[in-house]
Amino acid sequence: MSEHHLPDGSGSQEILWLRAKGGDEVQRLAAVTALGMCRALATGAIGPAAACHRLFGPALLARLDQLDAHPALRHAIHMATELEDVADLIPDKLASAIADVEAELLKALTDLAPSDLAGEKWLVRAP
Repeated sequence: MSEHHLPDGSGSQEILWLRAKGGDEVQRLAAVTALGMCRALATGAIGPAAACHRLFGPALLARLDQLDAHPALRHAIHMATELEDVADLIPDKLASAIADVEAELLKALTDLAPSDLAGEKWLVRAP
């Protein structure tokens, strides 16, 4: 992680940079990150509102659409964007909704071409 000073003078902020190059690698990073968020949701370590605010929002879905991402990945993220609504409207269905998202994410990861271990790491130094 690196420390950067904010332009508004409010102090410093720690930043962690993740980078994936190539369509399949970006999709793998998104899927693995989303699976981690699902685990955090399923265990109650993070709430649906926070998950939707931090990751499961329209920006990720739009980016995946631009990449023409795997249909299962796009479907999973679309379902994930609705988890906050599920939690609010039918909370007893939240666990099964998270499980459905996880299943779609795993399908996408399985269908994507295997990752080349010689490729670049996702964790990179700040530019």
